[in-house]
Amino acid sequence: MPDITELSKNRLTTRRQDLKRRRQRLFWQRLWRQAAIVGLTVGCLSMATSSRWQLQSAEQITLSGNQLLPDEKVHRLMDIEYPQSLLKLHPLDIEKSLVAKGPIADAIVRRRLLPPGLNIRIQERTPVAIALPNTDIAVTALDDDPQSFTQMGLLDANGYWMPYDSFTKLGTQEPQLQVRGMRPAYQKDWPEIYQALQATPVAISQLDWRDPANLILHTELGTVHVGSYGQNFDQQLTALDRMRNLNAEMDIEEIAFIDLRNPENPTLEILQATTTPDP
Repeated sequence: MPDITELSKNRLTTRRQDLKRRRQRLFWQRLWRQAAIVGLTVGCLSMATSSRWQLQSAEQITLSGNQLLPDEKVHRLMDIEYPQSLLKLHPLDIEKSLVAKGPIADAIVRRRLLPPGLNIRIQERTPVAIALPNTDIAVTALDDDPQSFTQMGLLDANGYWMPYDSFTKLGTQEPQLQVRGMRPAYQKDWPEIYQALQATPVAISQLDWRDPANLILHTELGTVHVGSYGQNFDQQLTALDRMRNLNAEMDIEEIAFIDLRNPENPTLEILQATTTPDP
C-alpha cells in the first residue's frame, strides 16, 4: 500500500518547482517586454533627432491633385519650418491647415519613411463664378461679416467664397458667370441656384443680387426680374426657356426687362420711345 504522506510530499515538491519555473518565465517575459519598450522608445527618439528622418526642404514633399494651385502656394499654406522632424509633424493638423487657409476642399497627408518625406493629395475647390465686389454699404451692413464680399472673389458650386487671386493658373478656366451683390446670407441658397442655372438651356451671364427683393438675371434674352429668390425659381427658368423664340417675334433691344415674378404670367416691360418736339 503506497505511503500517502510520501505522495503528498512529492506532489508539493513538484508544485513548488512548477511555480518556481513559472515565476522565472514570467520574470524573463517582463524583462524582455520592458527591454523592448525601452528599445522602441530609444529608437523613436533617435529617429526624431536624426537628420535622416527630418524634412530638410519642401523638395521632400510630394504633391498631387493640384491643377490650378502651384506647388509653391500649397507649401506656403502648410507653413512648415525646416528642418522639421517627421515624427513631430501631425498629418491631421496639416490637413486642417490646408483646408482652412486655402481654396482646398479636402487634403490627405501621409508620412513617408523611405525616402523620408510627406505624400500630400489635395482636392481643389473648383471656381464656377466670379463674385464681383459688393460696394453697396446699405446691403453689406446687414451682414455680420461682409468684408470678404467687398472685394472681387470666386465662388465654388457650394457657395464657398475665395479671393480672386487664390489661383494663379486659371487662364481659360476662369468662370464666365458673374454674381453681383453676393452676401454671406445668400451662400446657403447658392448650391440650388447654381444647379438650376446649369440645367437651363438659356445662357445666363450674370446674377445681380444687390436687391434682396429682386434677383436680376442677365440672359441671352435680355434682363430678367425674378423678384425674391424662392421655391419657384426652377419654374421661372422654365418659363424663360419657353420664351427663347422671343427674338424672332420682336426686337429684344425694345424690351426693358422680362418680369418673371409670376412665372405663370410673364410680362414684358417695353422701353418707351422718345420723341423730339417739333421746332
